[in-house]
Amino acid sequence: MTDQFFNSQNKLNSSICLLLPLLTTIVFFHTFSNDFQYKWDDQWMLLEQPFVMDFSWYSLKYHFLNFYHGQYSPINTLFYLVIYSLFGLNPGAFHAACLLVHVANVLLVYTIIRTILKQVKPTWSTQRFGLYASVVAMLFAVHPLQVESVAWISASKVVLYAFFCLAGIGCYLRYLDSKKGSWYIGTLISYLLAFGSKEQAILFPLNLVLIDWVMGRYKALRLSKKIITREEVLDKIPFFLLAAAMWYFSLQNNLGNIETDGAYPFYQRAVFGAHSLIQYIFRFIAPVKLYYWYFYPMPVGQQLPASFWTYPLLAAIVVFFIRALWKKPNTLPLFGFAFFLLNLLLALHLLPMPRATITADRYMYLSVIGLALVSIWLVDYLYQKYRNKRKFIVPVAGMIILAFSVQSFVRTTEWENTETLRQNIEEAIEKRKEVHDAIVNNPLENDISETRQNKESNKITTEKERRIEP
Repeated sequence: MTDQFFNSQNKLNSSICLLLPLLTTIVFFHTFSNDFQYKWDDQWMLLEQPFVMDFSWYSLKYHFLNFYHGQYSPINTLFYLVIYSLFGLNPGAFHAACLLVHVANVLLVYTIIRTILKQVKPTWSTQRFGLYASVVAMLFAVHPLQVESVAWISASKVVLYAFFCLAGIGCYLRYLDSKKGSWYIGTLISYLLAFGSKEQAILFPLNLVLIDWVMGRYKALRLSKKIITREEVLDKIPFFLLAAAMWYFSLQNNLGNIETDGAYPFYQRAVFGAHSLIQYIFRFIAPVKLYYWYFYPMPVGQQLPASFWTYPLLAAIVVFFIRALWKKPNTLPLFGFAFFLLNLLLALHLLPMPRATITADRYMYLSVIGLALVSIWLVDYLYQKYRNKRKFIVPVAGMIILAFSVQSFVRTTEWENTETLRQNIEEAIEKRKEVHDAIVNNPLENDISETRQNKESNKITTEKERRIEP
């Protein structure tokens, strides 16, 4: 009987682990035929990347020790180098590799959520664990907000850093379960690789603190002189020391400084933060009219539009809702909201970091997991409370996921090439002109002057040079 039970569970997990990659591949299938974005970062990130096109051990060492174009992503560059070495400058190969990493992330999300559910809801059935985790992973996989990160080759650093963050969380959960040092070391290595993919990973230790909370490690923790000797605190110290070292490394490269000269004042940035928070939540719920470029409402030095003052009020309502969940307490939605906020923290304008756009879909890549968990909790809550409405709740939820999948499938065509993405930006500009909104940092004014034909000619020349190298 026991063997039969475990066999059935293994079959369920196997089926889910086959279904999720299949669905993800279908939704993003069009990306296989997409081209490079010759005028939107693919140029300097890959096509003219000296560490890829003119590889040497010296250049590789330099790349690991320095920032490139104001960014630190040597692991992402190695990712490009491997693909280029195997397939040359074939855009389909790069898109396929990005999708492969996204699929791996989907499976990691499923595994992580399932592990957390077992701790938070030990009375649930195994089937319920699997269903809950698979729907969260499905939302993460197909949500239209994910298209920018998956369909844009230059955003590969987003899916890569997310992969190492999720792998690190997975290792940490195994460490908590087994107390084996190998899993702890795996978590540390994952953190270093995540930071080497994208600097945003510096916040990874906060995710470990959140994992500790949701796994119940802080229930017996009390403030005292001996708190520093507690295992729950000691095992985080190396991560926060690494975070401090990473920040210091950024400072040495003239990044990470808190500068207010030429920046929006704090009160305006606080309003931008509230605006971004509400916009990200709204785009998750109703992902309509998504754009590559979201403009600031006014240039630095001008007054905020009156409409923006509604966002702090809306943000306060969200905070009130979270506070109500805390009082219950409802652990799952609290964890979901906290995961959403933590991984979005650097994009909420509280620190005056240089950003050309007020929001960006790619900043939501990891945070989608948090809101997906909140959404599934809400559907489950309605399902349990309104038993007579069950025949409507499940089909509606299914239709929403289907609609998201279709929209993502269609939106991948907007990333087909430079011209289609330009049309997306022009649409955003026209929308702003219709309501007389300011157009700040117009990316179309900074188009690279080279034509696509010249770029393709350069690509062919580069390939010929590679062939004649000894």
